Amino acid sequence: MRLRWMTGVVAAVFAVTVAAQAPADGSDQKRRLIEQKIRLVETLINSPAARGAAEGREADSRSLIEQGKRAIDDARKALGDARFDEAAKLADEALRSVSSASRRMSPGEGALPESAQRKNLQDLGDQVGMYRNSIEELSKDSQKGAAAKALLGRVDGLTAESRQLAEAGRVGEAGKKMAEAYKLAVEELSRLRAGQEVLLSLKFDTPADEYAYEKKRFASNEIMVDMMVAEGRAAGDKGRLVDGFVEEGRRLGAQADEQAKAGRHVEAVKLMEQASAQLIRALQSMGVPVF
Repeated sequence: MRLRWMTGVVAAVFAVTVAAQAPADGSDQKRRLIEQKIRLVETLINSPAARGAAEGREADSRSLIEQGKRAIDDARKALGDARFDEAAKLADEALRSVSSASRRMSPGEGALPESAQRKNLQDLGDQVGMYRNSIEELSKDSQKGAAAKALLGRVDGLTAESRQLAEAGRVGEAGKKMAEAYKLAVEELSRLRAGQEVLLSLKFDTPADEYAYEKKRFASNEIMVDMMVAEGRAAGDKGRLVDGFVEEGRRLGAQADEQAKAGRHVEAVKLMEQASAQLIRALQSMGVPVF
């Protein structure tokens, strides 16, 4: 069994930096990197969210998906002609278009089949439970206990509503309500613990179990990013910054999945942690004091 301590300092303001990737050395490495990005875009295009956007009533989403498909086709042609710089640029354009279209689909909107929605609901509920434990611990604090108890009541109220909706078969609405509970727990706990060190003790029997947890954390952060974008927190130039973080997070997440499929879960965990870190940067850039 592996015991891991996750540490984070919660603050209201974060400095956001974007690390530039070092250029690849040699045409073979350039080709591999571009092929990897093309595979990621193809995965996104074939995802339920992207298919829902392409088939939905929202014209902008359909247009973005079509732009992505055209760009990825052109990227393949450029790669076949060894025009690596052009291929990389086109693959980036495709990734931006498809990512933007997917994120326009709000959580629980019905793009996923009910079984997948229920799994997402369960995973998000697990994340809410983790934050709830921290809020419950804070409720014992002499100074912030009262506020923490009030927050606990609000979070529990939202999760109870979510469960009632799910039991009534309204899984999409249940997902939205659980996402509200997650957003509330993250933002308010971060506010209450501003400037304090937060320690979360996590136990995993196997690296595969740890990877499953990191996958859930990544998915929860994706939902949080979607909610913040829907609230208009990524307007203008900030939207491009958020898109960049999300794209890099998904690229790393795809690499992590490949490692996990090959049974290399230790490496997969490290990559998925890096992927989640990109989404956390996206949230921080939108003013969410998440850790």
